[in-house]
Amino acid sequence: MLALFYMAKFFSLIFILAVVAMVFAQETRENEQGSSSLSDTLKYSLEPIVVTATRQERPIDRVPYAIDLIERKEIQRGEAGLSLDEVLRAVPGVAVNNRFNFSQGDQISIRGVGSRAPFGVRGIKIILDGIPLTMPDGQSQLNNLDLGSVGKIEVLRGPSSSLHGNAAGGLINIQTEPAPTIFFLLAPQFIAGADGLRKWQGKVSGKIGRHAYLVNVNKLELEGYREHSAANSASVNAVSRHDISKHLRLAAVFNYFDAPHLLNPSSLSKPDAVTSPASARFFVKQQGAGKQTRQGQGGITVQYDDGEFRQYEATFYGLSRSLLNPIPGRIIELDRISGGIRAVFSQRRQFDRTLLRWTLGTDFEVQDDARLEFENLGIPNDQVGRVEESSIFDLLQYGPRLLDQKEEVVGIGPFAELEFAPDPQWRLTLGGRYDRYKFKVNDRLIEDGIDDSGARSMDKFSPMLGLTYHPHHFITFYGNYSTAFQTPTTTELSNRPTGEGGLNAALRPERITGFELGLKGIWPARHFNCDLSFYMIQIADMLIPYQIQNQQSEEIFFRNAGKAENKGLEVKLAWVPAKGWRADLAYTLMNSVFKDFLVEASPDKLVQLAGNAVPGAPPHRLFAGLVYEHAAGAYAEINLQWVDQFFANDFNGPSPGSNKPVQDFINDAHLTVDLRLGFQRPFNKIGIEIFLGSNNIFNERYNGSIVPNAAGDRFFEPAAGRSWYIGARAPFSWQRAPDKVPPE
Repeated sequence: MLALFYMAKFFSLIFILAVVAMVFAQETRENEQGSSSLSDTLKYSLEPIVVTATRQERPIDRVPYAIDLIERKEIQRGEAGLSLDEVLRAVPGVAVNNRFNFSQGDQISIRGVGSRAPFGVRGIKIILDGIPLTMPDGQSQLNNLDLGSVGKIEVLRGPSSSLHGNAAGGLINIQTEPAPTIFFLLAPQFIAGADGLRKWQGKVSGKIGRHAYLVNVNKLELEGYREHSAANSASVNAVSRHDISKHLRLAAVFNYFDAPHLLNPSSLSKPDAVTSPASARFFVKQQGAGKQTRQGQGGITVQYDDGEFRQYEATFYGLSRSLLNPIPGRIIELDRISGGIRAVFSQRRQFDRTLLRWTLGTDFEVQDDARLEFENLGIPNDQVGRVEESSIFDLLQYGPRLLDQKEEVVGIGPFAELEFAPDPQWRLTLGGRYDRYKFKVNDRLIEDGIDDSGARSMDKFSPMLGLTYHPHHFITFYGNYSTAFQTPTTTELSNRPTGEGGLNAALRPERITGFELGLKGIWPARHFNCDLSFYMIQIADMLIPYQIQNQQSEEIFFRNAGKAENKGLEVKLAWVPAKGWRADLAYTLMNSVFKDFLVEASPDKLVQLAGNAVPGAPPHRLFAGLVYEHAAGAYAEINLQWVDQFFANDFNGPSPGSNKPVQDFINDAHLTVDLRLGFQRPFNKIGIEIFLGSNNIFNERYNGSIVPNAAGDRFFEPAAGRSWYIGARAPFSWQRAPDKVPPE
């Protein structure tokens, strides 16, 4: 009966879309039969939306990918700025599972790629102001992402390694907001809320002649919904842009993040998640699980655009990161230096109605890690639950040194893309990229008498073919064949079940192939637009996390699944029914299953898991939002999000020989409703904004994310119940007399 319900819902949605398409077509015919096509076109003339996720400026309706654009108002207005879940929930195909755990960060997936990540972000390329937050080995950390100063986010759904290389099963391209055109703007903000939330923010920005600047400072303190989940951090994000001439621009970016403590409450079993969702196990607290980190990152970008035919861009960047990361069983100390160069050149030629554009570029990146691991003896038992969070890491007791090695990653990826439009309606895109990564380990642990030093090279050519058809000013059909791959990270290669150092020679990179058909449509007369896409992704050697059962340590290891397949439908609708109102709907249908996966269920038994659902990938996800804005400055927003149930382990239930109930291995479906209310009003030199937010207003009991294949069947990370926050912002502006800009 459940299957029939979903089938009925699916076909109802298709019927609605078909009706919308027929009405759209009917209006188009009526317009064409009316006064003149030209006058109608002029009546609904719209500025083209330009995106840069394809590494050059291109109109969004001429790109053969599913791309979403989120603007500053949707990112910052009335939001606490704690998780990308606040920003990306209205994007179909994208799942941001809020762990409510700043030590592990958001779990982000695009079309199922990345859903297996036990910490950080995997399988998705993330770029901030031209600088990758994704390391050369494919791991992304979002600690230094400052949502309080983000002005635009582009999300490319689907494989894109032909342009972005390793871990590009999708792309999130983030850009800091532009500085205002006035001389000086100071915008202090304070937010307080449930679970001990206190967040201070101070933003200074402006423009002096040809120079624009923005500096944002953040301070966050949070006690956390769960035990042992407190967070304390501070960050600075600074961006400077200078117009050297009409065609030449220079941008500099620097951000710094310092977190004295980000505690990790770890996951729970299903019974514990139901009865004691706010709890954390004594062993996790005794081990001082969490993270202490400090990171600085900066870069310089040079851009040249002749305004007609040629564009150049080169970014030089570097990063330094130190990490103390006690986990159950081990204490990890990591010092990282990383950096690289990203360069791209694009040239455009127009021959009457024919367009030809070609792009060449290359990325070079390096990563140098010094990794130490010790046995974790934890903090004294009599201090558990009594000591201040800020002192936990000072009380850690180190056991014997288990690992001491230097890890290096060097990657290079030249790429090329050709775009050919024989006429304004058709556009063909052909691209390819060759990536080569070298991983090297120097074993410096001499006590065990074994030298585990070694090196591995991994390379891949990633082609792409795309086609767009633009039969009408407001409708585009597109299709693409695209590819991606992702290498195992240094952590995944270093964590070996045998306890040895060096690199896991059995772990292979993931290879992804995607096919997609889509529709992008705008109905200006009805203030309505829609995006529809069908896709199929095939994954070979999928990297699957697992933990060893009945082991005190909670280290996560990885193995390759033979084949997996994701198929799905994504729908996004936006409608402005009346002035001041906006309604949004995003629906994701996804079927993610193993096609070939042999698992050792016991020392003498292999089990084929073909046909099982990939853990962590819900088959249905629905978002609906309604926003009202009054001319006087008041606004209100209500958002609804429903997520279907999904399995938490590869077996889709108990392992062979176990009699545990299947329900203990399922993350239940849940429905959450969030509310935002606010008022903002500018005055002569000072403005005011007051806002209130309430998340999960009906107090739904659910798990925000899971740890796939966790030991002891502790898969679940409970989310907060009903919570609230209130904030105030008071921008002060100063405009001095115009500067005299020297002639070029």
